[in-house]
Order: sequence, then C-alpha cells, then structure tokens
Amino acid sequence: MNSSLKLSVGSSQIKNRQSSIVNIQSFIILLFLIITSSTFATSYANPNIKFKEANTFYADGKYSEAVEIYNELIKDDYLSPEIYYNLGNAHFKLNEIPSAILNYERALKLKPDYEDAIFNLKQANFRTIDKVERLPELFIGSAYKNLVVSKTAETWAYFTIGLLAVALFMFISYLLTSIIIVKKTGFYGGLLFLLFGLFCWFMASENQKLVNQSAEAIIFTETVIIKSEPNANSQKLFTLHEGTKVNVLEKSSSWVKIKLPNGNVGWLGAKDLEVI
Repeated sequence: MNSSLKLSVGSSQIKNRQSSIVNIQSFIILLFLIITSSTFATSYANPNIKFKEANTFYADGKYSEAVEIYNELIKDDYLSPEIYYNLGNAHFKLNEIPSAILNYERALKLKPDYEDAIFNLKQANFRTIDKVERLPELFIGSAYKNLVVSKTAETWAYFTIGLLAVALFMFISYLLTSIIIVKKTGFYGGLLFLLFGLFCWFMASENQKLVNQSAEAIIFTETVIIKSEPNANSQKLFTLHEGTKVNVLEKSSSWVKIKLPNGNVGWLGAKDLEVI
C-alpha cells in the first residue's frame, strides 16, 4: 500500500516535472518569437533604420542599392525632403539626370527653402540639353509668387495657428487686467498678431491654390517631338530632351498638353514624362 502510494506520488511528480518542462520550453519559444519578431519589425518597419541603411550604401558608393531602399521608403509613404534629396543625389551619381531633377524638385515641393536641393538642382540642370528662356514677369507679380512659395502651405498654417494663439493670449490679458498700459498693449498687440495670423492663413490658401493649379513634370524620354494636337500624325512643333521641366495644362488618356516657361505649348505622350 505504501509502495503503491509512493509510486503514485512519484508518478505524479514526474508528470508535474514534465509539465513544468513543457511550460518552460513553451515560454522560451514564445519569448524567442517575440524578440525575433520585434527585432524583425524594428529592422524593417522602422524608417529611420532603413534610411540609415540607404545612407550607408550611398557612402560606400553603392548607389543602386541606396536608390532601391529610398524608393521602398517612398512606396511605404515615408515622404520627407531628405529622402527625396538623397534619392536625387544617388540618381545624380548614377548619371540618371532626369530622375535626379525629379527628386530634387519633389524635395523642394515639401521644403521650398531647402538650400542643398536648390544648389544640386542647378547642377543637374546644367547637364540638360534644353535651356528654355522664361518669359519676363512683372516684378510685383514675381515677388508675390516667390513670397507665397517661400514656405509650404503646412508651414504657413503653423504660423497662422501660432500667431492666432498669441493674439488670443493678448486679448485675454486686455480683458483681465486693469492696468492701462497692459490693456493697451494687449488690445493693439492682439490686433496686430491677429492681422499677421490672417495674412499667414491667406498665404497658406494661395500656396495650396498655386500647387493645385501648376502641375509640373520632368521629361524622361531622351528626345521627344512636341505635336500640335494629341495625334501622332499632327504637325511637329519643336523638340525637347530628357530632364526638361514643363507645366502640365491638360491630360487625355495617352497624351499630355504641356507649356514651357517661354510660352510654347504642345502635346506629347504621357509615357514621356513624370509628374513632380
């Protein structure tokens, strides 16, 4: 009886120990999977890691590999002027000038005052064939447009919010204080900041309007003949080359109507260009 009891207890202990071992093994496996999946996710989902990896490839002269990773980031909707700028640099190193120009332009869409992108865009444009003269603009119109596009619509909006917040604070100080000089400062200062805020709001609206109205594109075909109509048999007007920037006026199924800075207008195939 005692022997049977001991055997039963012994059997129970063995079973419990096996159960404990199984639990420990399951826990270790689960922990390993969590760590592995976390590391995997961090390595591949963290855009900063991929961005650094692409930059390392670029620094090592592996420009094609860098281009591939920068494009993966863009495909995953990680859009920043730095990514477009670095992608433009990688294309420039590969002597892919149209792609370099396209990505410098995209960087400047997000950050108009990006000095490095402005400089490198000029260097890339020196490598293009077409040197299109721009029609003269009235000084006032040109200065106004430059002011509107000097910041993005988002930046103008941030300025608006900040200035209106200051105006509100000053109006509150005007209402709550009985000190004359503080009341005057709060009232007139609030009015001034309110006007500045409304001006920035107007600039944001104008900037967005310009962006929507002025779609631009870069020609990617080495040599393309511009036609008078969206028809392969229509009259030939002039010839353009890869890397040239054009304004997009109208689109059809397979044709695009473009305008040059010098005022020339014509049609070319949609496959011949890439919208900025």
